Amino acid sequence: MAKSIEDFLVELDTNSKLMEAYKSDPVATAKKYGLSSEEVKIIADQDWDELTKRFDDTSKTIRVISY
Repeated sequence: MAKSIEDFLVELDTNSKLMEAYKSDPVATAKKYGLSSEEVKIIADQDWDELTKRFDDTSKTIRVISY
């Protein structure tokens, strides 16, 4: 099963080594994590609006994304 960008962001919150790698090179870290090329492009383009849409589910806890 492929990992999703949602899984990646949750993992960033709990894995300090992944966060350090992300801070150093976000695109390479996302690729290494196994995200699809479409999801890597979201990170490369810093398309936070698209990312917010993926987390927009009122039945879940609200998440603040500030990467």
